[in-house]
Amino acid sequence: MATVHAGRPPAPPTPGVGRHRFYIWTSGCQMNKDDSERIARALVAAGHVPVSHPDRASFVILNGCSVRDNSDRKTFGRIGALGARKRREPFLQVALTGCTVRATAAELAPHRPKLDLIFDNSRVEELLDHMASQPGPVVDDWEDFSPQDLPGFGSPTRYVTVIYGCSKRCTFCIVPFRRGGERSRPPEEIEGEMRTKAAEGAVEITLLGQIVNRYGRDRADGPDLAGLLRRLDRQAIVPRLRFLTAHPRHFDRSLAEAMAECQTVLEEINLPVQSGNDEVLRRMGRGYNRAWYLDMIAMLRDTVPGVAISTDVIVGFPGETEDQFRSTLELMEEVRFDVVHIAAFSPRIGTVADRWGDDIDPAVKLERLHRCESLQKDLAESINADLVGSRQQVLIEQLQPARAAGGGPRWMGRTRTNKLVFAPGKAPLAPSQIVDMDITDATAWSLRGAPVTAV
Repeated sequence: MATVHAGRPPAPPTPGVGRHRFYIWTSGCQMNKDDSERIARALVAAGHVPVSHPDRASFVILNGCSVRDNSDRKTFGRIGALGARKRREPFLQVALTGCTVRATAAELAPHRPKLDLIFDNSRVEELLDHMASQPGPVVDDWEDFSPQDLPGFGSPTRYVTVIYGCSKRCTFCIVPFRRGGERSRPPEEIEGEMRTKAAEGAVEITLLGQIVNRYGRDRADGPDLAGLLRRLDRQAIVPRLRFLTAHPRHFDRSLAEAMAECQTVLEEINLPVQSGNDEVLRRMGRGYNRAWYLDMIAMLRDTVPGVAISTDVIVGFPGETEDQFRSTLELMEEVRFDVVHIAAFSPRIGTVADRWGDDIDPAVKLERLHRCESLQKDLAESINADLVGSRQQVLIEQLQPARAAGGGPRWMGRTRTNKLVFAPGKAPLAPSQIVDMDITDATAWSLRGAPVTAV
């Protein structure tokens, strides 16, 4: 795939037929964001021009998410709004990609007439061929385009997908049906994409996968994730590496040792537990029990001192009793996660859990969600308070403008353990800079720091 290098856009397109101004709307996870960036680059290489608002576009691409029912509804709502616009602007083209393209026929049927193309995001050539065949308005503003208009260009933090799809069958999850089976990318391809993004200003790259620690297990040759991390660490393409999301069942000592031994790999990981109750975990199809998860956490903390651990929790899973829910609260207290992403169970058509019925009252789900949030707020406040007085290495991401509620501009960055840090805007800092900061204050959600030195 063609790439766009810093300060050097591809050759200008010939104005007229087959050249479009395009806009990509993205919903969902970091993998969708990375897919949208890849699609945008392919379109620019073909001579199309990205615009910052859908109203300026002659071609709109919707990259939809399906992880929860309301995610699909959000995408379908966008299709409806664009369908109304198409009646006023017949030249407008609308394409759909992402997990939503594998929705059931019944779910997609009402929306198909408003769509000009439905394509799998791994087959960008279908989009390119379709756009080339469609009359477009004269593109006369290529001189106004710069590489900085591309998604992610110049950002200190970027994503690179290393494995697509998922071959697990958690009973609540629609992703394997929408993303397909596991497909690992060759390490050379990953390295090439990382070098491109590093040349465009990336300082920190997060390696992505639905189950990122399944990387390489679908290939007869090549490294697993631990081997890939060691390989990338030796090359030092960027100074900071993360990976997301790891499945607890496939997290082992070799991966923990790679985290500990690789200088560029940061001390932070997401390990979704989903529930603290053995019976709920069994019915979820997670492949581990509470004791196994706790032993794995103990091994990780022993191997990677100071590691920050985040997790995901589902409340209101079919049949979840109050006692079973309390087991989750107790596990949260025992592990003391740095961050907990909490969601109420949402049935997805086609999954095993959907057959069991959504039998937990919505009010009960909401109450349990709020109890989890309240507990995690208290835990995070305590964890972050322990960092006051410490010195942390921080990657500066951006200068935030003055807030409406008061206060001047402030620098925003993240520690190696992914803690959000704010520093006074008057400090002599810059995006992409890595600095040491003394932590002076903390809340449940962020830290406040005073810059000391650049690293």
